[in-house]
Amino acid sequence: MLKFAELCVNLQPNLNEFRQMRLFKTICMLLFALVLTASCLNSSNSSTTLYSDAAISGFSIGTLKQIVHTTTQNGVDSTYIVKVTGSNYEFHIDQVNHRIYNTDSLPVGTDLEHIVCTVTTVSNSVVTILDMEGDTIRLYNSTDSIDFSQPRKFIVHSTDGTGWSEYTVSVNAHQEEADEMRWELMDNATVPTDDQPEVPMEGIKRIIGSCATETYALSTDNRLMVWRDGSTEWEEEWLDSDAQLLPMEDLALASYAMPKVDNTLYVVMIGNRSVEQYPQEKIARVWRKIVDNDPYAPRGYWTYMECTDDEPYALPRLKHLSLVTYDDALLALGGEGVGGNIQAPWSQFYQSRDNGITWKYNKVYQLPEGFDYSATNVTMTVDDDHFLWLFCEGTGQVWRGRLNKLGWEIKK
Repeated sequence: MLKFAELCVNLQPNLNEFRQMRLFKTICMLLFALVLTASCLNSSNSSTTLYSDAAISGFSIGTLKQIVHTTTQNGVDSTYIVKVTGSNYEFHIDQVNHRIYNTDSLPVGTDLEHIVCTVTTVSNSVVTILDMEGDTIRLYNSTDSIDFSQPRKFIVHSTDGTGWSEYTVSVNAHQEEADEMRWELMDNATVPTDDQPEVPMEGIKRIIGSCATETYALSTDNRLMVWRDGSTEWEEEWLDSDAQLLPMEDLALASYAMPKVDNTLYVVMIGNRSVEQYPQEKIARVWRKIVDNDPYAPRGYWTYMECTDDEPYALPRLKHLSLVTYDDALLALGGEGVGGNIQAPWSQFYQSRDNGITWKYNKVYQLPEGFDYSATNVTMTVDDDHFLWLFCEGTGQVWRGRLNKLGWEIKK
């Protein structure tokens, strides 16, 4: 058995000197208890192996409480508590810099002051915790709750008394709601121009939009046309339904990668049929195409999203429709109602998470406070930093907004 004096000499830590003798004495007392335990085991003809390792190999947290703020139908603010499964949040252990942290932050409102954690060590290293004032340590207990409202110091001691390691443990939590849109009014911003490929306009009435490899247009005789990369002329598109269902006014188009399928795109087109021919129609017309850019893939065609005027989740017939992809969904906005749809301009956003089949109201997306509803047109775009831009004609307003979660950085 090692002599107690030798253990004290070997274990005296150089912890920036501010912990002084109180910390040192506490460590000695903890280790003396280990030595006595080993001595008792030896007196019973049992062998005890002491190790020089002093490292944390695993760290996790248990079930937590989250305080959620809400507003009742009467407009009264209230709160309620939900449980957060801590095991869903992985902790990374940086053994070089002796740091432990979660890269996926806990939800806003999580109680960080009462966390039960599980610490796994190498070779049964002994774990102690430095208090928040930094002058006292205590033995770690897996059933005790710990205040992680600020980073904490864990000190790990080898069982043979020859070494120790200090880890800084940080439990990260978000400080703002993930699904909350924050807007700001911008100055001196201009409407960006689409980088449309140069294509001949003979016989073409209007360019609708482009995806990565194709450009779409309406011909002068109201046919849907396509210009493919490397083409020498426009081609009429293939449709799975009657061409009379094609939109001719207020057209908008968006394209995005098809999930889990390489080199393949969804293209969604929205718009309205002629108000002269269909004066009482209430819904917009939605078409979708899958573009497979594999050189051996068959040619794609446009599919009509079947819908009726009484469908509760149809996209309404609105002037000046604009369409973007945002947060893995389609987002549409339009002005006043057309024909049989009586609706105030710029009433709300419409979101589709099923590639244009249904369009629903999502309370996360609200027009910004201060938005001038007298705008004659609003163009939406999304930039590489996940900001949604609104360029308002007639008022000159330019708004920029982003979901909080799309702007978060991974904490380390």
